[in-house]
Amino acid sequence: MKRLSIISGVLFLCTSLMAANKITGKIIDESNNQHIEYANVSLLTQDSTFITGVATDNGGGFLLKEVNDGDYILCISCVGYENSYLSIRNLQANLNLGELPLSPDNVMLEGVTVTASPIIKKTDRQIILPTEMQTKAASNGVSLLRNLQLSRILINPIDNSITIPGGDNVQLRINGVEVTQAEIIAIRPTDVIRIEYIDNPGARYGNAGAVLNYIVKRRESGGSISADLTNGVSDTGYGEHNLAAKYHFNKSELSTTVYWGQRDLKWTRENYESFHFPEAYQENREVGEPTKVKYDNLNFNLNYSYQDNDKQLLNIALRNQYSDTPSSMSDRISTLYEGDTSYSISDLSTSKVVIPSLDIYYQRNLKNKQTIYADIVASYLDSKNERTFIQKALNNANNDTDIYSETKGEKYSIIGEGIYEKQFSTGKFTGGIKHTQAYLQNRYSGNIENKITMNTAETYLFAEYQSKIKALNYTVGIGAMRTYNSQEQYSSEKYIVKPSLSLSYSINGKWFFRYNGYVSGYAPSLSDLNDISQAMDKYQIRKGNPDLKSVTFYANTLSASWQSKYVSVDLFGRYSYDNKPIMENTYYEDGYFVRTTENHKGFHRINLETAIQIRPYKEYISIKITPFLNRYISYGNTYTHTHTNAGLRGSLMAMYKNWVLMAEMNTSNHTLWGETLTKEEKLHTIMAGYNTEKWSLSAGVLNPFTKKYEQEIENLSKSAPYRQLAYSKNLRLLFMVNASFSLDFGKKRNSQGRRINNRDTDTGILSGSK
Repeated sequence: MKRLSIISGVLFLCTSLMAANKITGKIIDESNNQHIEYANVSLLTQDSTFITGVATDNGGGFLLKEVNDGDYILCISCVGYENSYLSIRNLQANLNLGELPLSPDNVMLEGVTVTASPIIKKTDRQIILPTEMQTKAASNGVSLLRNLQLSRILINPIDNSITIPGGDNVQLRINGVEVTQAEIIAIRPTDVIRIEYIDNPGARYGNAGAVLNYIVKRRESGGSISADLTNGVSDTGYGEHNLAAKYHFNKSELSTTVYWGQRDLKWTRENYESFHFPEAYQENREVGEPTKVKYDNLNFNLNYSYQDNDKQLLNIALRNQYSDTPSSMSDRISTLYEGDTSYSISDLSTSKVVIPSLDIYYQRNLKNKQTIYADIVASYLDSKNERTFIQKALNNANNDTDIYSETKGEKYSIIGEGIYEKQFSTGKFTGGIKHTQAYLQNRYSGNIENKITMNTAETYLFAEYQSKIKALNYTVGIGAMRTYNSQEQYSSEKYIVKPSLSLSYSINGKWFFRYNGYVSGYAPSLSDLNDISQAMDKYQIRKGNPDLKSVTFYANTLSASWQSKYVSVDLFGRYSYDNKPIMENTYYEDGYFVRTTENHKGFHRINLETAIQIRPYKEYISIKITPFLNRYISYGNTYTHTHTNAGLRGSLMAMYKNWVLMAEMNTSNHTLWGETLTKEEKLHTIMAGYNTEKWSLSAGVLNPFTKKYEQEIENLSKSAPYRQLAYSKNLRLLFMVNASFSLDFGKKRNSQGRRINNRDTDTGILSGSK
């Protein structure tokens, strides 16, 4: 392994032994003398314990402050380059290391490892360097993420989905390329150099709640084959299966991933409804029987990329998503008690969705630190949905209700995006444009016959500049969005200006403060825009609204963090406001209660979290506790609702060599939107496993200390409120086994990643299901 030794101290004998010093320098590419941005510079003690770290700025420079006198190791790493280690001995004064070259490839120094997970905080992101133990205790990219215990990152133990509190989506990327969850699972943990947790996405990332970018080593020739398989043991109706393969030849790379998720479980539903008719009042109580929920999701991705060194990158991806749901989550077999009359209820739905798409991406690096990116995605969506609702009186054959609906939908869409990026010595400018055009046609048959055609478009332009003033880092952005939709005689158009500002400030390497404020917007969902009505049951109708307008969204976030050797604390507070939000409205008309959506007055949210992480015994044990508080205020045109939800999330990670023990729990998270209060499930999980570089085996149990896995939805409407309970005994005391393997061959290679990726999966179908 390569070792660079710098012996200092003899030049600075007059400096106090306890002085706090600065270490500065610049990281350059040895082959072309270009500055390297976002290289990781970590300061370690002589026994390899992490002290502090930074990422290089746009000019390749770095500054380590408040370094006490002593002996250190300086570790420099960056994706696509060989790691360098500098031995600094007898430091007694400020030290300027000058230009430090990095060579291509990645060669780790034998015997030198990072032993305390360093997190480098920036204005828009956190840069995490996984430790050797965290890497050894992981079997794939998702389990490595779980070992890191990142604040506000939630990993569902059932399907490995990654979200943040509130349900906002998390973009997943590998070397800058947006990828699927299956591709993250296919990552071998030892290939991960660092993870960039962009928890403050700017204008560049649109409406993403967060971005996780895995920076990984690449192959030069040969390839890899891997699999990750999870199955239920106590109940075989649960399975998550991932396969992946990759092969390199010359400047090209061919890869494929396959995901198969299957469920064959039983859920029981209970419904309690009240109907306030103009001259009467009706209460219904519905007691369900265990009803089958079954689906198979099969996703396939074939990807070809061509990379000409650092000059250009061409990436072509052919994807297909297939979903077959013969028994949906809303299905129910039950008995309805309506006064003195009893009914048998059968409400069954099926659906099939196929989404093939072609994605062509091109990236070109120009002179003077300029880069352009272009991406175009063409997709076709074919869907079919059927619903059969039968309400049969048990003591009155003349009081039955039958509802049948079938919807066949087709959607064609094209998404184009272009980005220009320019780096300066003092900052970075980014600008771009994105346009989405879609054509939708849905044919409704059964109790109603109708055809809906719709054209939609959305255009977004943005510009953003990042720089700093002394210790204050800032990002200023401005954007503009146009949304448009047309349907028969209806059309709507809206323009939204989207400014943004981010500030961050660090004190003594232990305290970090950040503010982020921005204005954004979103368009109505295509299903809500459908000018169609669907019967739900004998009393209710669900109706679309083609007059819906796009919504303007405001958000302000303030966060602070403090960390020491054994304890770290993260404080998070966010206030957001939706102006004229699209929320539900229920009214009585022509003998039916009509459930539809409208633009209402406003919606306020306050989200508070405090994450406390304790490491009592080095990195062998890590305990994280996160109390949270959510406050919602929903201002409708004819109603006002408020709700406060306090809860707790907690996790325990214990790691020793290749062994790992994990325990997680969370109380129910509540969300209020419009008049609907959703109470999510309570979860707790215990898992243990053993991992090697080539294979892993683990076992766990989901919800061992509860009688049932339960979800609840409560509607607060004055005219037709209801409460729905759904629970399953298949997802309590569920024993699971996970096995994985990875077979690799070939040398390692520098492969840059694409920066943008777009998809379209919205069917735009209005359903009558409850």
